Amino acid sequence: MSITSTRRVSAAVIALCLAFGSGSLVTHMRAQVAQIDLSSAESLRQAIEQNTGNRVKLKLTSGQDLEGQVSKVGSHAVSLTELSGMEFFDATVRLDEVAAVIVRRAGK
Repeated sequence: MSITSTRRVSAAVIALCLAFGSGSLVTHMRAQVAQIDLSSAESLRQAIEQNTGNRVKLKLTSGQDLEGQVSKVGSHAVSLTELSGMEFFDATVRLDEVAAVIVRRAGK
């Protein structure tokens, strides 16, 4: 993933946080982002890997959203189970097709 793509993803995450207008969400996202090396080409993979066993929504480069539980993360793909709206299906997604990782965090 290029630096330009990483910047676009970071800008998208910040825009989403601002759109929701929640200061605590922004603070919580900053704490989460601090644990991920955003200068690395592997930052999206790291974000997904840290959520193994949790539900995430993946925004794909095609514009499609996939929400499910992260089962496995490899060097080139991620496996999602229990897909929202398709509970009897699983998915394997190429990591280079993931534009953003959206994670719901519990409020304090």
